[in-house]
Amino acid sequence: MKLNENFLTQEIDDTQVMVATGDTAFNGIVRSNQTAAEIVDLMKEETTRDAVVDKMCAKYDASRDEIAADVDMVIATLRKVGALDE
Repeated sequence: MKLNENFLTQEIDDTQVMVATGDTAFNGIVRSNQTAAEIVDLMKEETTRDAVVDKMCAKYDASRDEIAADVDMVIATLRKVGALDE
């Protein structure tokens, strides 16, 4: 899976803003905190859910279950707005 090329991100202060720029059904803005933004950034290259969870586990001192739940939440949001190519 990979972030759809029609979605761009921009960092504004401590928030990442994602907008659709091309032919998409979604025409809103997705705001992410720092952790969610890191997950989104990892998805700018072709990856898997498990690879993202592994990278986040290597960086953060939290249980794998907690991190996996956060990754799943971000992936679900990206799917909902059509921002993932799978």
